Amino acid sequence: HQIKMSDYSEKKLKAVTKEGGKKGQDLAGMADMGLLFQQANLVESDGDLKLMEMALEAMNAPVDPSGEERRGGAGEVAKILLSANDERFGAIIQIPEAYTKAADNVRGYEVSAIDWAEAAFATLPGDGKGAEFVEKSVTLVKVAYKKDPEAGHYPAKAKDAVSGASFAFLRSKSLVVDDDSDDEFVFGDDDMDGM
Repeated sequence: HQIKMSDYSEKKLKAVTKEGGKKGQDLAGMADMGLLFQQANLVESDGDLKLMEMALEAMNAPVDPSGEERRGGAGEVAKILLSANDERFGAIIQIPEAYTKAADNVRGYEVSAIDWAEAAFATLPGDGKGAEFVEKSVTLVKVAYKKDPEAGHYPAKAKDAVSGASFAFLRSKSLVVDDDSDDEFVFGDDDMDGM
């Protein structure tokens, strides 16, 4: 489904693409250090899956060596993207095909985006429900979650819960380095670029 550009301002789309491209570089840099499973928080997407898909595209775009700023390059990184505002929370988990079968990668990874997503969304606040799996395959899962105070569904709380459960899932499979002093950095979360 094509995003109807008319639904968003050009300024918004630019900001989303720019953030995606920059996060892509962050993830690619961490992957070079051996961290192939990572998380990124997207601020500009406001929990909107369509905007998150755009950011993901920018993240995975091949790096243009002649570009003044390096962007993208995270196509080979397995990742969970999280974005929330007051009304909604979105998550996208993408795993390169090679990491879904142990025989297809040198490290013997065998991880399904569905397993990762189900683990990540297992401990939601309130009644524990509210996650709508919009797309579900071994390599790509998209989840939408809306605010519903009566059921105890709050996007920011859900995002925190998913982030923690996602990290626990990756740690249980030894896909992230366990380092209590600086989880954020180890997790490839990149709210520290100060831009």
